[in-house]
Amino acid sequence: MDTELLRTFLEVRATRHFGRAADNLCITQAAVSARIKQLEEMLGAPLFLRTRNNIRLSSEGERLVPHAETVLLALARARQEVQLAQGDSRRVVIGVRSGIWSAPLQQRLLALGEAQPDLALNVESLDSDDLVRRLLDRTLDLAILYEPPSLPELETIAIGELNLKLFSSAKRGSPRGALENGYVFLDWGDGFARFHARQFGDLALPRLRTNLKEVATAYLADRGGACYLPASLKASLAAVNLAPVRGAPVFTRPLNIAYHSGSPQQELVEAVARRFTGVKI
Repeated sequence: MDTELLRTFLEVRATRHFGRAADNLCITQAAVSARIKQLEEMLGAPLFLRTRNNIRLSSEGERLVPHAETVLLALARARQEVQLAQGDSRRVVIGVRSGIWSAPLQQRLLALGEAQPDLALNVESLDSDDLVRRLLDRTLDLAILYEPPSLPELETIAIGELNLKLFSSAKRGSPRGALENGYVFLDWGDGFARFHARQFGDLALPRLRTNLKEVATAYLADRGGACYLPASLKASLAAVNLAPVRGAPVFTRPLNIAYHSGSPQQELVEAVARRFTGVKI
């Protein structure tokens, strides 16, 4: 199959518009339509449902999306591997669970680059399902995440832990007072949600809910309030008048690195993984 057909399919899916997809791909709208028609004929199913002012994926199109992404990612990986082999270099792709990346991990990454200057690194932020999927299809070498996936193909190394503390702009006060005064709920996954429910029940009615750490911290810096944030951010949060709340329960969860046991560069992958051990966020 011509990968340009899959690339065009994903562009139309992203833009929901044949004309905009054509502009982004630097081809004509007629070429986009022809490619989609050719792909539909090859697969024997309609991929888009077309109405006068709307284009949306069909159920068959929805099922094609992850396969198209995997094919294009694998092709990109193959091209990069060939280029790196020609340049006598090495490459490691690291996936990080959304929200985990912080200064302690950045420091380990910089130290890794200094220790192995010939190593080409690629770091991507992904959700948990995408991390596992891409480990299995080997478009990721390593994944930094919370719960290790229980799959026989994957190996796991415990590397450290995440400590979340309740930070507040109030100079003094109780945990209850912090949660009642401009509370921001930052989603750290199911484990944190259960901890939060056990500790506070329906006491905390958040002013803002988000799964983006940058959104939460920027909001607090501008408006004030309280939020559960990594203990490692204490110094930077103090600069925007946020401090830990005394007596507030602390949430701790382990950090792990997972990798495919059948990796062709397993020795290198394990050496990179060891560079992240002992990290505290």
